[in-house]
Amino acid sequence: MKLYNLLSKGFIAAALCAMSLPCTPVNAAEIEGWGDFKLFLDPGHSARENQGLWGYSEAEKTVRVALAIKEYLTTYTDMPAECIMLCREDDNTVVDLEERSDMANAWGADFFYSIHSDAAADVNTTLTMYGGWKKDGEIIEKTPNGGKAYGEILNPNLTGVMRITTRGNYADRCYYDPSPATHANQYPYLSVNRRSNMASLLSEGGYHTIASQQQLNINDDYKRLEGFAAFRSILEYHGLECPVQTFLAGIITNSENNVPINGVTVTADGKTYTTDTWESVFNKYTNNPDLIHNGFYLFEGIEANKEVEVTFAAEGYDPVTKTVTIKSDPDGLANDNVTWLDVEMTSNAPAKVESISIDDLTSVSPVYPIVLTFSRNMDRASVEEGFSIDNDGKVELSWDNDYTLNLDISELVPNTKYTIRIDGSVAKNSQTGQLLDGNGDGTAGDDYVLEITMAEPDLTPASVVSTDPASDGEVVYNLRPVIRIEYNEPLNWNEDTYADFVTVKDKEGNTYSGSLTHAVVGERSVLHYYFDEDLPLDKCFLVTVKEGLADLSGNLSDEYNFRFLSEYRDITSQETVLALDDVSGFWAPDGSGSSAGLTQDANSIETSSITASKDSSGSLQLNYSFDPMDTGGAWMIREYYNAGASTVHETVDGILSFWVYGDGSNNKVSVRVRANSSTGGIKYRDPETVLDFRGWKHVVWDMANDPYSAFTGEDELNGIWRIDSFFLTHLNTDNTPDVPQQAWEGVLLFDNLEFNRFDESAVRTASINDIELPQGGVGQLGADAITVIRSGSVLKVAAGENIVAVDVYSISGVNVISVAPQSTDAEISIDALVGGVYVAKIATGNAVKTLKFVK
Repeated sequence: MKLYNLLSKGFIAAALCAMSLPCTPVNAAEIEGWGDFKLFLDPGHSARENQGLWGYSEAEKTVRVALAIKEYLTTYTDMPAECIMLCREDDNTVVDLEERSDMANAWGADFFYSIHSDAAADVNTTLTMYGGWKKDGEIIEKTPNGGKAYGEILNPNLTGVMRITTRGNYADRCYYDPSPATHANQYPYLSVNRRSNMASLLSEGGYHTIASQQQLNINDDYKRLEGFAAFRSILEYHGLECPVQTFLAGIITNSENNVPINGVTVTADGKTYTTDTWESVFNKYTNNPDLIHNGFYLFEGIEANKEVEVTFAAEGYDPVTKTVTIKSDPDGLANDNVTWLDVEMTSNAPAKVESISIDDLTSVSPVYPIVLTFSRNMDRASVEEGFSIDNDGKVELSWDNDYTLNLDISELVPNTKYTIRIDGSVAKNSQTGQLLDGNGDGTAGDDYVLEITMAEPDLTPASVVSTDPASDGEVVYNLRPVIRIEYNEPLNWNEDTYADFVTVKDKEGNTYSGSLTHAVVGERSVLHYYFDEDLPLDKCFLVTVKEGLADLSGNLSDEYNFRFLSEYRDITSQETVLALDDVSGFWAPDGSGSSAGLTQDANSIETSSITASKDSSGSLQLNYSFDPMDTGGAWMIREYYNAGASTVHETVDGILSFWVYGDGSNNKVSVRVRANSSTGGIKYRDPETVLDFRGWKHVVWDMANDPYSAFTGEDELNGIWRIDSFFLTHLNTDNTPDVPQQAWEGVLLFDNLEFNRFDESAVRTASINDIELPQGGVGQLGADAITVIRSGSVLKVAAGENIVAVDVYSISGVNVISVAPQSTDAEISIDALVGGVYVAKIATGNAVKTLKFVK
């Protein structure tokens, strides 16, 4: 939706239809008595505005619904051509919101009908809204009346043919603001209802952000059903009888997974219909041939009460034949004239392994299971019976569901080749009992063969790759930071053993209490230390992580230390803009027309119990998934806060900040605001925050001083502003040092959006050198100073300080060389080593470096 206007006093003389409309009705009998009643149709939005899933827009849908209404009226009634007007009849004409009601008013319309679809919900519904409000508990309809009456007729008709539920028929102001007994504004809420001089109604025909609805919206003939419902409702509202019209329609699905089937040929009463395919339609919206399915078919004008044989045929499926009697009830609801015949078809293709979870079969880690995904539901017992592995390999099998098999390979031997086999003469699918097509050639009975080589054993302990605050960095505009420590691999975390492994002290030796948590994000461990209280201003702190954290291979980490400076400016005013402890007021990720390039069903928001502070009761969780095959060339989510327009902030003199829980995806995130008014341009801090980290990070925007960019509008951000959204952008760039590859999917958390002011007159006096780093234990960040060069049978080692020890281990973990150079460089002979893979560990007083080499 999101276009608000309706009218009531006539209909417009329209230009010739610029779009072809299939399924031309037959045997049309003209209904007389239209008279000079003037109907104005307002297909919401213009061009390709308000895009839904896959880039198909509300504007494209609504204009085709309006054209179908016009066609039915001119075909079945004696309505003069000069009695109907559409504000637009194609995808090129752009009509502003207020221009629509102005057109209808100037034309002298008798009724204004605005056609829309909605965005942002998880449940697919219809909604109709007429101009109205409350006074002393009573609903008052705008004058001239008529919108409510038409809505009472249209609502069940539209809901019926769409086969969804409804939110009802509402006075518009009562829908958007239901609580007052008397509204402060005694006039319609929606522009089209408020500005039109005639009876008016706006309808929402389902959600273009729900996949099951949007895939139907794309089908041209489905939109005719919506037009048919409105056409019959208009006739009833105008006091005319309805003609005999019949429709035979349905959705064809795969009996195994309920996915609609593309390319089904349906034959009925001598007519043929082929359901949409990627080649015929969906290639306009995605490069993925298997992304969009609707399985929808429609026949129009078959003789009423006739018994018809309907056949369904598709490659790879058993044919289906059904017999149905075409129903018709001109005096009933619209859906009483639609004969629905939904059909399930059964695949006759043998099952195959559709995907495998690992890319590199030559170096397979034992840490993660191999996941095999089959194309069909499998008979689990037969797959397990047909499973084998050579070289005495031990593998545990488990199922997520009937088509997802997990292979636990944790007990396989490093550097060993294995052949995994599923016997094609034994394994079968559970629906038809066909044997497995192991080699994917379309013929059942072949073995599935997977050859893997296990990786070398992991002999290197986990190392720190990033921290917050940064090592030797400072906290900015935050009195209670969260200590974030990210490792390069998962830790074998033990809550009881490691609870006190992180300490924070100042230069006087005072310890600052808090709680330690652990999480694995994107195959890396992240530690968070949450302080019990705000930190003192302007001090240097030392963070210490004890030695002995084990990774999943049992390697133990060294001690790690880093310093940071606390905030030195005190808060002078503090405002919680959004606590973000639930999802109230936020649209679904695909609800905004600015969101683009999303996959079908994997985007959602929910409340998470993971928070950035002990005082927070929850955070907003965004689950996102971009579609690599999308043809639009833009991948973004505008996580819109629709209640933001009601909260006005009067100044930019302050710090807008929030916490984001990064997923290491390298995508970009920002908070965005509207400048000056609820319809002002959308602005954001530039540059945005790159999600190259895992765990909580505090993101700040000095709104008065930091540079910003405009997403929309040319107005300046220099005074009033309102929260608009959180924004996520995927660039889809090649992997380079400057711009690393971004992940297509992930999970983010947002918490505590605040607008605070600080004492900018304060001066920092503390220095990072107020605390001297301990000797040893500065972690991997200090290892950069150590160099190791292999020269023939010699390892040449150099460092900026004395080398304490050089140890060389075989791949099985046996220490084969151990020396203590006690100098800044050394040459270690490896001439006596037999051929194989080895790990060298070089330690100085402040760092440890490990590397593998082959002899």
